[in-house]
Amino acid sequence: MSRLSVIGRQPRVVVRNATRRGEYAAPMCGRDSQFFTWREIHAFSGGLAVSAPAQDPEPNYNRAPTQTGWVLVADGDGAVATEMRWGLLPSWAKDTRLAYSTINARCETAATKPVFRSAWKQRRGLVPSSGYYEWRMEDGAKQPYFIHARNSPVLFFAGLWEQRGELLTYSIVTRDADPAIAHLHDRMPLMLSSDLLGTWIGGSPEDAAQIALSAATPELDWHAVDPAVGNVRSSGAQLIRPRSG
Repeated sequence: MSRLSVIGRQPRVVVRNATRRGEYAAPMCGRDSQFFTWREIHAFSGGLAVSAPAQDPEPNYNRAPTQTGWVLVADGDGAVATEMRWGLLPSWAKDTRLAYSTINARCETAATKPVFRSAWKQRRGLVPSSGYYEWRMEDGAKQPYFIHARNSPVLFFAGLWEQRGELLTYSIVTRDADPAIAHLHDRMPLMLSSDLLGTWIGGSPEDAAQIALSAATPELDWHAVDPAVGNVRSSGAQLIRPRSG
């Protein structure tokens, strides 16, 4: 596979359920963060050789659907870091608004669902994430939680990607939540250990299905954060700090 880049002007993608103040009810997994360095990616990607830019990614503590993020895709025996827009759009999609409903792909059905089927067979990627957010009702209000790896600065989410003209897009694969975290949400991203990264992006569709069924969840920590993260315009490292009071 040749190296990929996002070229030219990107089509406008409309985010549904947006409010006038920029808030929306995030689905699972509908908000995450990317503030890792490439050195951290190299250190925690096991034996997978990752080709990445010289400059570290711009930190994003509140990444929402239709925004761009980094995805690792197969490149020979290794992987190359490529910028893509969150919300998968297959080449045949006529309406870019489809992207909001394809930010997640259920591992139980992605191999057969038309919108994800081709990507599952040929275009699986890795979505590095510094952590993601989930909301639950507490005392009549939605309280966000920041969920992150206990022993690593980065999580590797299983992903699917597509190319539609010059636009590269992706989806995060999800699974049933681990019992330890199911009180926050009944779904979670499919998170991969370093020994599975190469097989996920370079193995067969059958290999991917086996990984989806058997991949162990890494040790996670979580804490309540400021509800300001619910607004897509909010940004900054303060969003991931434990909420006081």
